[in-house]
Amino acid sequence: MAVVILGGCAVSPEPLDRGEVLDRSRDNMMQLDDHEPPLSGELTPDKAIARALMYNLDRRVKAMQAALARGELSAANYDMLPSLTAQAGYTTRSQYAATESVPFVGGEPLDNLGPSQYSVGQEKSRYTYGIDFSWSVLDFGLSYVRAKQQANQYLISVEDERKVMHNLAQEVRTAYWKTVSANRLLGKIDPLMKRVDDALANSREISRNRLSDPLNNFSFERSLLDVKRSLESLRSELVGARETLASLMGLPPTTPLNLPDYDSGDFPAAEPRLDMDTMEQTALIMRPEIRTADYRERIARDDVKAAFLQMFPDLSLTAGYQHDSNDFLRYQDWTSAGAAVSYDLLNVFKVNAKRNAAKMSVDVARQQRLAASLAVLTQVHLAALQYQASQDTLDTAEQYLGVSRNISELVDRQSSAGGVGQLTVIKEQLNALVAELRRDLAYARIQNATARVYQSIGLDLYPTTPSQTPAEFAARIGDRKQAWEDGGIAVVVTPIAEQEPVLKTRAPGQAPSFTFAGDTFALAGARHYRFSTDQGSGLPSWLDFDPATRTFTVNEPAAARPVTVRMHIENDKGIYANDRFVLRPGWQNS
Repeated sequence: MAVVILGGCAVSPEPLDRGEVLDRSRDNMMQLDDHEPPLSGELTPDKAIARALMYNLDRRVKAMQAALARGELSAANYDMLPSLTAQAGYTTRSQYAATESVPFVGGEPLDNLGPSQYSVGQEKSRYTYGIDFSWSVLDFGLSYVRAKQQANQYLISVEDERKVMHNLAQEVRTAYWKTVSANRLLGKIDPLMKRVDDALANSREISRNRLSDPLNNFSFERSLLDVKRSLESLRSELVGARETLASLMGLPPTTPLNLPDYDSGDFPAAEPRLDMDTMEQTALIMRPEIRTADYRERIARDDVKAAFLQMFPDLSLTAGYQHDSNDFLRYQDWTSAGAAVSYDLLNVFKVNAKRNAAKMSVDVARQQRLAASLAVLTQVHLAALQYQASQDTLDTAEQYLGVSRNISELVDRQSSAGGVGQLTVIKEQLNALVAELRRDLAYARIQNATARVYQSIGLDLYPTTPSQTPAEFAARIGDRKQAWEDGGIAVVVTPIAEQEPVLKTRAPGQAPSFTFAGDTFALAGARHYRFSTDQGSGLPSWLDFDPATRTFTVNEPAAARPVTVRMHIENDKGIYANDRFVLRPGWQNS
């Protein structure tokens, strides 16, 4: 019977049938069509990035992984709680648990003492219930360390999500401007391709009728085929751009996209302000790779703490309440408590090895952080160099396009007058078309290079504001980009509001003052300060500020009151940061 039961419980693979796959595919298509609001109006670059950041499916996976890590952190926090176990049960048996006892003499039980006499101490049927509390001090310490490690794992997942969003925004920019080029140029390729095909057909007809020199005809056809091959290469470079952009935004690839009608006058190139010293400081603070390396080093240090805790004995505390319905018991309800100390003697041999391995992992994590820092700094410099190179490329492409258009127009006029042949006209039209594509691609590259400058220093393009529409999101993205182009790439390391901004008397006879920390802002070079309050620009008359010592000083204590200060700090290159805090008099009840 056991063999039959086990055979019936055996599990074998059950592949999905085609009907199930079809139903699931239909459900997937319905979800893809309905999971985001439809496009409306013209799709600008900021709108495309906003929709991608909100609805891209890969980005959502990363967000869900971060939420999962957050849930695992909550579960790890519960591991620190003591164990509190409740149990209940019922047992029955066919016969009493009767037992016999005999005298024990000389190390042996005596036999043959006459008729056996049995005793019963338990009913045939009984039920029990109770609750037990147990707590291990060592397990608590280890669970606390593991919970801290899980918290850092959650922060790593957040940084992974940031990195995915940075890369996604960059991919959307590339696909957007490639789609713009495709919309502008694919309509011009087809008419030119038709002219090439017509010229080829005419040339082959002439060759069949032997109306001219065959060598000249073949040379002419080869030149036309070279033009056709160039056109096909041009088309292959642009085809699929729209589908790629739609996919990045989480839309089906067949979704129509309404892009603005750009022309050559609508291509202004951004001009970011570059300050390498400040950019390096910002990158070392903001880049996800640096933060991830820091969190991994924290996890490695916690491994050292866990190995250290395992060197100590474990203290276990227990308590409980029990009930047994057995009528033979004198007391059917009782409580218990206890404490025990245990120690694994083999820890003497293995704990040191674990600690040494954990310390080595800290060194490895530190070296990984240094390597990540060097890689980030290199990327910052490369991004700046690529931006400058893309500027030169765009200037050259615009000049080349102007010359190509002039030549094409001149050749077209000469062709009308019978001065040049059809092949020359087609070639020059192709050259002008290729020059226009190269200009568009150069503009796309400078847009991408500008964005890569900001990406290389770890600035977040997306504001973390919940429940907003794509249009609102796009507007905030545009505002943030404009602030960066104006120079707002410095970082507030420790907001002044977190430094207890209270005006106090620091020494007898001195006026009340407050000094904020020197590393409050990551901004290189000479610093210039501007202030404003709710009453207007500048500080109130009763408050002075010394930029050399970063100190606010009260010059008229009777007029002092809580004031909201907005600080703007800027260097000589126009790079700046803003901070806002409430400055309170310490001798008043505010």
